[in-house]
Amino acid sequence: MKLQGVYLTALWVFYGLCIVCSQQAQADTITIPAFSQGSVGPHMQYFRERDGEIVLAQAQQRFQQGPLLQGSSNSISLGISVDPVWMTFTVSNTATFAKAYRLSVETPWIDYIDTWLIQDGVLKKRITGGDGYPYEKRPMPYRYYAFEYAYPPGVTQVIMRVETKGPMALPVQFSSVNEAIKRDISSGYQYGALYGIMIALALYNLVLYFFIRRREYGLYGLYLLGFVTNSLSYTGQLHTLITYDFGPYFQDWLDIFLMITYSVAGLHFARCLLQTKDHAPLLDKFVMRTTLYIPLGMLVGFVFNQLFFSMVLAFLLNTCFVILFVAMGVKALQANKPFAVIFILSSVTAAICITISTLAVAGVLVPYNDYTFKAIEVGMAFEAILLASILGSQFRVAQMDKLIAEKYARTDPLTQLNNRRGFQELTAPIVEQVVDVRGDFSVILIDIDLFKNINDQYGHHIGDEVLKKVAASIKAECRKQDICARWGGEEFIILLANTSQQQAQVHAERIRQAIAITSFCELNIDLSITASLGVAGSHEGNFNQQGIQLDAIEPMINRADKALYDAKHSGKNRVILAS
Repeated sequence: MKLQGVYLTALWVFYGLCIVCSQQAQADTITIPAFSQGSVGPHMQYFRERDGEIVLAQAQQRFQQGPLLQGSSNSISLGISVDPVWMTFTVSNTATFAKAYRLSVETPWIDYIDTWLIQDGVLKKRITGGDGYPYEKRPMPYRYYAFEYAYPPGVTQVIMRVETKGPMALPVQFSSVNEAIKRDISSGYQYGALYGIMIALALYNLVLYFFIRRREYGLYGLYLLGFVTNSLSYTGQLHTLITYDFGPYFQDWLDIFLMITYSVAGLHFARCLLQTKDHAPLLDKFVMRTTLYIPLGMLVGFVFNQLFFSMVLAFLLNTCFVILFVAMGVKALQANKPFAVIFILSSVTAAICITISTLAVAGVLVPYNDYTFKAIEVGMAFEAILLASILGSQFRVAQMDKLIAEKYARTDPLTQLNNRRGFQELTAPIVEQVVDVRGDFSVILIDIDLFKNINDQYGHHIGDEVLKKVAASIKAECRKQDICARWGGEEFIILLANTSQQQAQVHAERIRQAIAITSFCELNIDLSITASLGVAGSHEGNFNQQGIQLDAIEPMINRADKALYDAKHSGKNRVILAS
């Protein structure tokens, strides 16, 4: 029994070792059709081409002899401007017929990619591509390097060689053709929604800029359009239009210069919105110099064809962009600037999303998938909405300030009635309408009797209180459609639309009586005042001797003024009609 137990134990250990060995042997094998979609990063074995360029036969020998590196995440990331890399994995088709799958390297800035498909030691197909080739010469019309192949039953070895001067980030996807098409459709809707939000906000704010000439609106629109263009580039969608015809590394230069356009516009937008120059002059100068010197350095790199140098500067500016955005928000908060909290929330959210996407592509800490790769667009769309709410609130505040300023420009500050300008602006369209329909209107001019004596006896502060009291009495007796104003000094004017001269006389008499009984007891003085009123108006559409005129208001005011003169010189405290 003891020997039997030892035998069984040994058998289980041997069986376990067989399973482990089998798993290790199958670690770089993908079994289809069981595997329908996903990353092949964890299935990849690879090595660096450090000792000069090699050919396929040498790479096969190296894969057999080792040592090899094993992929551990969905994206293999090796750095910027590094040696070419050779990668391999195997596809085992357990079905009895060929299965079509798509292989794609979902970073569009990879310069040259070669793939060899080998079955039973025989090379079946070689596929070359990358953004170093014109779009029409790529394996398929797609924004990434991608090709579709029907894998026959059995085992197919896939060998890839990748060479690029840009970041060597290799998220390799392997999907059945149907799943790949579904993924493309879903991705199209997602990008369409995100880009649609940002483009709509950008165009709206650019229109606002052209109408109201506020710099922050124009810079915000450029910031969003710059980001959308940059996103179209690094997601490969712009590459379908601009290709190798401009040079083998044109896409790399295009990517990094588009990368800095939105960073520069965004930093200047933040400076302008938060008025950083006023409360953080040193930070403002640093931002100015950053957005000037780094792009100039990149241009120098372009002139001398130093792509790596310019690329490092572009990534440096992008890093500064994220940090400086948050720093300007914090400084604005310390200075008690409006909307600073929302600005910080938006910039921190965008920074987190940019970090998630960067780490995902780099294969560090964050798993690479469709959601983590699109985190930048999601974060920027969220930031765009929050920043748009800030601009919207600012626009509303500006409009309110404008309305208040316009109101005060038309309002007498002492009596709160319309001033002469306000009266003219309000009455012009009313008179024009009355003239067009041959209606009637009237004007009443009011002058406080002996007002100079009140100022001389009690002082101008009492005179001001009298003016306010009289204005309140006049306004209380006016109808809703009447327009009253302080005409100047102690004179007031009222326009009565759809009112003949005889009807206006009744209104004037009521106003005269209201002024006469106005009480000033709260001023602690024994004071009673009267007013003289001149009335001029039309009757059955006749405004003056010349008949109906568009400028009928001026002759009417002149006639009322003459009537007021007669009232003042015939005893005061009375209403006189214009002859």
